[in-house]
Amino acid sequence: MPVALEDRRSIAQAVIAAEKQMEFSVMLHPANAAEQREKFLSGAIEEPIFAYGACVVPAMNFPEITMGTELEALYRDRIGQTRGLALLLRLVGHDSEFSALGQVLFPVTEVENPPPFSKEKEELSIGAEEIMRTFQEALVACGIEGWEVKLERHCSSRMFVNQWEKKIAVRADVRITPKELSALTRHEIGVHVVRYAHGCMQREPLLHVGTSRGRLVEEGVACFAEHPDGHPRLYERHFAVQMALEHSFRETWQALCEYGCSPEDAWVHTLRVKRGLTDGASHGAFTRDALYAQGFETVRAYISGGGRLDSLLSAPVHPEEIPFFVEEAGMEVFPILPLL
Repeated sequence: MPVALEDRRSIAQAVIAAEKQMEFSVMLHPANAAEQREKFLSGAIEEPIFAYGACVVPAMNFPEITMGTELEALYRDRIGQTRGLALLLRLVGHDSEFSALGQVLFPVTEVENPPPFSKEKEELSIGAEEIMRTFQEALVACGIEGWEVKLERHCSSRMFVNQWEKKIAVRADVRITPKELSALTRHEIGVHVVRYAHGCMQREPLLHVGTSRGRLVEEGVACFAEHPDGHPRLYERHFAVQMALEHSFRETWQALCEYGCSPEDAWVHTLRVKRGLTDGASHGAFTRDALYAQGFETVRAYISGGGRLDSLLSAPVHPEEIPFFVEEAGMEVFPILPLL
């Protein structure tokens, strides 16, 4: 018997209840990151040792479902993804186990050699307060209500979106260029907020939270909207993940410096891919950063092959899943908002 609509709604609500408490940008940010950065970059220590706050793992209760239909299989995959993320938080500080599970949840695949990018020098003249105002104006322009834009002081990302809490966080010390402000508004509001808002307008409850593959390609959609021709940061992050899996923190940092990153940028990339690990000498990575370049290339291939961006922005799904949801679940395709 197919899973009932009421059970599908219960699953979506349970996913939201659990994942709204999993802010990886905050929970995986080392409590002593600033201290270790200063010692590392000055040469006072060879490898950093990171400390983390307590990771409270949310309780989860999902209805039992069979796996007889394609839709039911998609629900099972999404439940498994949420449970896997919760388990990953339990493994923070257990370096080898954390890295191994991360590679299951965020698989690393090869990407193309990045095209030559020119790194333009532009003044970092935009601070957190102006970024927040711009994001708030973009929400109004998109007709999206009920979202909060707030400062975050301790996180590994310059900014992030917690879709389940309807929160956009901007790190208090961030500074960006005017060109980045426009691009990041498309990334954070035009994709992360809009895909979730449109998904919640669909009849099928799975589209409210996205499929497991849709979640994995989410950053790729955002990066394509931000820079349709790509950006060196995506490939630097992918390279950082590949290096971190087989190298220590310092070895990864050194490789990024040789790759063309400044010492400070190399620290930022290495910190991101070593989040969740305690010992800088450990080999392993938080492999989520590989999804940016991998997802970007998936989306670019979809669009260049005749795929439609409006379909990708209508719910958090993978390009290959769009025909199924349009035909079998009545997924509505919404017009592209002027922001994009």
